Amino acid sequence: MKHSLYFVSSKQQSFWNRDLSALVNYDFHKLSEDQKTIVLFKQGQILKIITPRRYKIYRQHLFYFRKSGEIGGFLLLKNVYCSFRNKDNTILITLSHDFSQIVLQSGNKTEEVENFIVELKQNCIQESIPINLQSLRQKIGEGITSEVFVINHQNDQKFAIKKVVKAPLGHKMREKQAKSLAEEIFIMRSLDNPNIPKLHEVYENDDSVELIMTYYEGGHLYEKLLNFSLQQKQQLVRDILETMNYVHSQQIMHRDLKPQNIMYKDKDPFNTDIAIIDFGFSTNYKYQEHVLYNCGTPGYAAPEVQEYKEKQKMYTTQCDVYSLGIIVYEIFYGVHPFKSSNTGSLSFNDKIKLPQSLKNLIIQMTRTQPKYRFTLKECLEQDFFRENLDSNCLDDLLKFSLVDSIYQKSSNVSRKNSIDPLIKQERQNKHESVKNKTINSTYAESKNLLVKSFGPIEQQLQDDLQFSENHNCPNDFNNFLQKRI
Repeated sequence: MKHSLYFVSSKQQSFWNRDLSALVNYDFHKLSEDQKTIVLFKQGQILKIITPRRYKIYRQHLFYFRKSGEIGGFLLLKNVYCSFRNKDNTILITLSHDFSQIVLQSGNKTEEVENFIVELKQNCIQESIPINLQSLRQKIGEGITSEVFVINHQNDQKFAIKKVVKAPLGHKMREKQAKSLAEEIFIMRSLDNPNIPKLHEVYENDDSVELIMTYYEGGHLYEKLLNFSLQQKQQLVRDILETMNYVHSQQIMHRDLKPQNIMYKDKDPFNTDIAIIDFGFSTNYKYQEHVLYNCGTPGYAAPEVQEYKEKQKMYTTQCDVYSLGIIVYEIFYGVHPFKSSNTGSLSFNDKIKLPQSLKNLIIQMTRTQPKYRFTLKECLEQDFFRENLDSNCLDDLLKFSLVDSIYQKSSNVSRKNSIDPLIKQERQNKHESVKNKTINSTYAESKNLLVKSFGPIEQQLQDDLQFSENHNCPNDFNNFLQKRI
């Protein structure tokens, strides 16, 4: 099989690695205990003698064993291409890695062989995207170099397809893009958690690479927040932190945590089950070299990520803790803690009666110096997660979220239209005034007050005034609150 060499690890000519010291982190006891190996036939390169060997896939590695039972060699299944061809009643399996390849032949087609092929497909890169994955797909998102589709595939099950367009041959970004994508693929395959999408298969053709993964239809973090009680938000935060604590336990940092990368698993408006997605910037923090250093999203990226200089000591998983602290603030206060996209002075709206333990948690997560931040394990041990939250503040919380949302939109429109600074200051004063007036108002009354106070600031503000309808929130918010509690 001739592949594109888009994913190339090195110029190593030997297919197998026989230096077992490279597997220092592997539990060989468990590997030797597990007897689930498969016998395949390999033709010698010099004498052309066909000999049987036992093979096994274990933790993204392919092993072969000598007759004595000892490991004869291994291959990390990163950037390895696989293809399959029927021959008589057997299957020829071609594996290509960098500049070398081997061909293995099965005996009769058995369930054991089929299961081994499934494992290879889950760990390798396949060429020639199947016809059924090319048609009947619906685009649900796009970025600068990628598109995301949803498709009905096996047993009418929905899958997400991330299609990454390759940089052209000779382009200065092609090598970096390939390394970054290979890292994303490897990390997603190494993570095994119900709140992280499973990467099922990877295909490559001439101009793109496609990742077939779990599809979540519930929308991103903002979509349901108005439906949740404070107790549900508390559980939501716990789930997010526990999921990322698992990721950190695997020495992986995400580096692009933001509300858009936290998805609900289903459309049930009151179901808080989430998944962490988009590992495009993720990396193992113990690596000597990384593809990217300054990455993430302004407003969520930690200071040490934004300010990283070449040859500095590499930052750690604590960068994710900072991003999560910003997200926790938004979940409970309804707005971003900083008025600009950069870091600033953290403040809390005292009119919203949330426990001090929550404020302490957020403060400790967003420390400027990473060494002073809590780890996620420490976060999960804090008093906040044992608090019995008072739901009476929920009405105020939503009203203030609406006022802040409209004001921020007003400010954005002001910046775009270069409105006079005096008018901007007037709107800021009005913003605080409206907040004070809504303290004893219902949600619906607050909404009407906003119309009178800010007026129709372009069509964008009119869109924002559909706030409650867009979030399945009834006009009579008091009745809604009673139902929720």
